[in-house]
Amino acid sequence: MAAKKTSPDRGQDLSLIRASGSTARVLNLALVFERHGEGEEFRSKPLFRNQKLNRALILKHAIRAHERNLFARPEPHTTKIVFPFSPTELELGGTSVMVGEARFAELFRRALGATASEEDFEADLELVQQLHEIPSFDPFLLREHLKRGGHEAARCFFEISDADIARMHAFVQREIEPLVGQAFGAAGRRAEKLAQRLAEKLMTDENAQLLAPLRETLRLSPGEFAEGAFAWKGFLYYKWMLSEFDARHADFSAKFTGCAIVSDDPRARRDIERLRQTVLTRMHLVLGRGGEAILAYDHAFSALARGDAVPFRSFLIAAPTQFIPLGEALGAVKHIHTFWGFRFPASAALRLEAEEAGEILQEFDRMLSGIQLVRGGLTQELVLD
Repeated sequence: MAAKKTSPDRGQDLSLIRASGSTARVLNLALVFERHGEGEEFRSKPLFRNQKLNRALILKHAIRAHERNLFARPEPHTTKIVFPFSPTELELGGTSVMVGEARFAELFRRALGATASEEDFEADLELVQQLHEIPSFDPFLLREHLKRGGHEAARCFFEISDADIARMHAFVQREIEPLVGQAFGAAGRRAEKLAQRLAEKLMTDENAQLLAPLRETLRLSPGEFAEGAFAWKGFLYYKWMLSEFDARHADFSAKFTGCAIVSDDPRARRDIERLRQTVLTRMHLVLGRGGEAILAYDHAFSALARGDAVPFRSFLIAAPTQFIPLGEALGAVKHIHTFWGFRFPASAALRLEAEEAGEILQEFDRMLSGIQLVRGGLTQELVLD
């Protein structure tokens, strides 16, 4: 039997991913290649060994009904790898493979084409599996996860998406306004405009000259400040995510608990209801403990805004140790919110057959029960003074 061809992806869909894809869901390597592909760091520290993969889009993907027959044991979501026909013209479309589909390794090999060696292919396949196992592609979780596995890629592979930067901008501006007077001696309308510019530079270019007074305040070398700014962005990103959850979680909880389970078996309905309550309890626990971690950031930043730079400097140095527990936790909640919104758009009836409900809730429960904030809280205290 001939190998199945990879699935086509429409150009309009790929263009929409580029325009509005969230950091948590989309790893847009095509855009990284477009912006940094000619740079020395990109060439010397690629994410993958195969260059076609370094120009792909990798997505957290909710499996559609028509795709379920591609899997021997379909789950609610997977990791989808899209190979654009042109990494700079996504409107042309591309082809894709999904982790877990029948004969995935064979299809993946075919999609990559010729590789330098079997060792390179196996290394890239293993890295794809690692990406599949984490709940989110947020760059802070991703970088620490890969570093712990001994994989160090160029810094350009770990950026917040343009769409999320746009959504975050006003939030970040409000967050850093208290610092403007202390570090830059600005007040009034000038302080507001400066905060706007600082927010933009902090999120897109930590080496910008505009940030030099802040680097001097923190007494960090240029290299140390670049790492510190990355850590700062990480906590701003997680704090923004928590604020988004705060605004939406009550509505999610109402729809989640209000979903009718269709079954003639009372025991099956009871089991599913217990599992649903377990998932919701664990989500509340994650959000509460995530909020506690953000309070540590708030205390350190407040000290900086009052003129004491030492606590914030210490915080930034220690912060990356928290990216895995925070990123796993908030990525799991983000995944559940996103999947539920996909499964139940505004006009859809809140009903699930017992079999499908069991599959979905079991996956949610496995994801939540495996993360550190659920198992035992933060594993290391952040340094505050």
